[in-house]
Amino acid sequence: MRPSLQLGVLLCVLCAAHLQAQEKRNSLRLCGRALVRALVFTCGGSRWRRQLEETDFWAADGEEPDFLEARDVAVRDLHRRDQDQALITTCCQQGCQRSELSMLC
Repeated sequence: MRPSLQLGVLLCVLCAAHLQAQEKRNSLRLCGRALVRALVFTCGGSRWRRQLEETDFWAADGEEPDFLEARDVAVRDLHRRDQDQALITTCCQQGCQRSELSMLC
């Protein structure tokens, strides 16, 4: 291998290692109460208020509820819950960044 190519590969490896170390430094391991506090700080408010503002599948003007739409919403909510739980576990075990916490808002 030519020396210039070896130097280029070495620089790439060093840059990748530096970025990975910097990301690890910016990550915080948050569990339990500390995680809840960080989420309140990051999200800036109550989840309940946001849920009340979402459209409700029960019609206000006497129309029949759309049960297929309700089922789709329930399935989507379960999938979102599973994703959130995976991120919470990762934040507790390995650490996460503020940008990752904002995905839980």
